[in-house]
Order: sequence, then structure tokens, then C-alpha cells
Amino acid sequence: MSMPYIEGITPRCMRDEHVREWVDGEGFLRRDGYFEVEDAGLSPFDHGNLYGDAVFEGIRIDNRRVLLLREHIDRWVNSAVRLGIEFPYRREELCEIIVELCRRSLGSEGQSGYLRPVLTRGIGNLGVNPWKCVAPTVYVICSAIALYPKESYEQGIDVAIARDIRRNDAHHLDPNIKTNNYLNNVFALLETRHTGAYETLMLTREGYVAEATADNIFVACERGGRRELRCPASRYALVGLTRALILAAGRRLGFDVVEDEKMLPTDFVGFDREVFITGTACGLMPVRRIDGIETAAHGHRPLLDMLRKEMARLSTEPGFAIDIDSDEAVLRQYMAETTPL
Repeated sequence: MSMPYIEGITPRCMRDEHVREWVDGEGFLRRDGYFEVEDAGLSPFDHGNLYGDAVFEGIRIDNRRVLLLREHIDRWVNSAVRLGIEFPYRREELCEIIVELCRRSLGSEGQSGYLRPVLTRGIGNLGVNPWKCVAPTVYVICSAIALYPKESYEQGIDVAIARDIRRNDAHHLDPNIKTNNYLNNVFALLETRHTGAYETLMLTREGYVAEATADNIFVACERGGRRELRCPASRYALVGLTRALILAAGRRLGFDVVEDEKMLPTDFVGFDREVFITGTACGLMPVRRIDGIETAAHGHRPLLDMLRKEMARLSTEPGFAIDIDSDEAVLRQYMAETTPL
């Protein structure tokens, strides 16, 4: 956690004598340190809390390797640039900080976890004006996440469709800026909560499929000896990194990969269509029914299984992840390399 020091406002945890103290480029005194969850504290005056004026990422740790860390950091930084929030750290420093947090949290034996890095506009007054904020707050949570029961990865889940709440586009709140304002998604989930579905599909203003509330969606099928993998284009959907990994896996396996701006809900239903959602938190999750209509016949999903295995194989290749036990030189080399996606 890192934030500017403001007498009487900055939480006590950041005033401890053991917390590192430094002056950033703006001349503000900053403090940072590593904390147990119950010892950390955010100011009630932080605009991330007050107005959702913040950007975040979700990152998975598997087998002591942080998956796509460089790509997540780059997307995090790009989101901040779009909001006009300046990071107090360089990319390489963010990598080192996150990896050190993983080491402290997992110890020498821990294998898996989930990271939630957040950058907020910082401490300001109770007005919405962003320029009244002193300097950004940065924090990263290392914890665990399990969105769905284990058996769902075999059985699949039910997905509903939000009809009234539509996905916002770049003219309102660009879905490719990963902000802490998820009210559009929350309203879609509230609309469909009576269905008992685990996830909800969001439609564009024109009625095309955009994405799910926290995941991207795909359909795979085989026709005339050709395998096809389709997903909605990125105009209304977050360009997810697990999405990119699946697209890369599909291309390597010889699928015809199509990103389509005009996919209808009916394009995802039928016994010949294997439907699944993807995300950092959920991985690759089969969809059993959409608004009560069956997808792949009797849970038979050979194409999904192929893609899942290829995605797992890709994740073990050099460049797709970084070992948390790597030294500083390896971390810096990793951050200097280009993305494999």
C-alpha cells in the first residue's frame, strides 16, 4: 500500500515508524509498506471509495507463477492514463512490488492466489473534482478467489440475459478502461437475480451480445470439417487477457477465429455449439444454458476441452508468466520483453 501522508487524514497504519517514507516527483511525502488485511486502512476521503475514481486489475497466481503479469501491469497503466491518473511507480517497480507481495503472502510453500492491484485518484475533499485530490493511492491485495463451485467446471453454469440494462460504450464509460465503477454490471446482475443464474450476459444498445458482467463469452463449433471460435468484438467488451489467451490457443489449434460485432443471443444456443465464458478469476467455464435454453448436447464439449488444454499449455511457456522466486534481474528482463499475445 502506498499513499500521500496528510496529517489527520492518512490512516494510522501509514503513520507507523516502520513504514517506508519517501518524497515523490510532486514533492508530496509518501509512505508505503506491506500489511496484514486487518492492519491496512484506506482514507474515507479517497476518491476511489467516494466516486469509483480508480482503476484495477485481477491477476492469478498458479504454481508460484504470476500469469500474464506484464500484460496486466500494462493494461493497469493504460487504464490510468485514460483517466489521467499518474502512477508514482515505474512498470518495473510495480512488478517487483507485486512479486514481493506474493512471496510474503504465499511464503515458501504456497502455490496459488489471486491479486487485486488498485490505483485510485487519491485523497481529496468531498467534491467530485479530480484536481482536488492530493496524489494517487496504490494498493495490491493478495488473497484467494473462487467464483463457482468446482463441479461447475464439468457441468457448466446457467447464464441469464439482461434485457433492460444495456452495456455502456466508449461514449459513456469505455468498457476497456478497467475502472472501479461497475454499476452497469451490478444493475445487470440485479435485473436477472430472480433467475438463479450464476452470470448475466449484457447486450449492446442495438441488441447484440457484448460480454458477461465479469467475463468474456465464446462459442465454438465444428461445421464441414472446419472448427470455428467466435466471440463478440471489443467495442463493447473489455479486451480480457484470458480472452486473448483463448484466441491465441484457438489460432494455434487451427480454429477459424472470428471477433464479431453483431453476435445475437441466438448465435450461442444449439446442441452443436459449445459455449463458455473466460476471465482471470473463473478461468474457462462452460455455459450449460442461456436463458434456460440448452447449449452443447448432453455436456459433450470436445472443442472446449481442446482449448482448455492448449490454454494450460500456453500458460507454462516462457513469457506467459513469471516465477515469484525470480531475482531482480530476471524480473527486469521479463518486463523488458514484448508480450507473447
